[in-house]
Amino acid sequence: MKVRLAVVLTLAIIAAVVAWRSASMPQKPACTAGRHEERDAGGKVVRITHTECLR
Repeated sequence: MKVRLAVVLTLAIIAAVVAWRSASMPQKPACTAGRHEERDAGGKVVRITHTECLR
């Protein structure tokens, strides 16, 4: 009986810690697929970056 209570309490504490840690972590911003052009001061395209998001 005491062993079962200890196991249940241990699992409850672990679940509480995991829930607390996952709520306090900052979330990643959503990915936006597309094309981004970087230009220099003269207006010429210097670099083109393509972004693809996984589903």
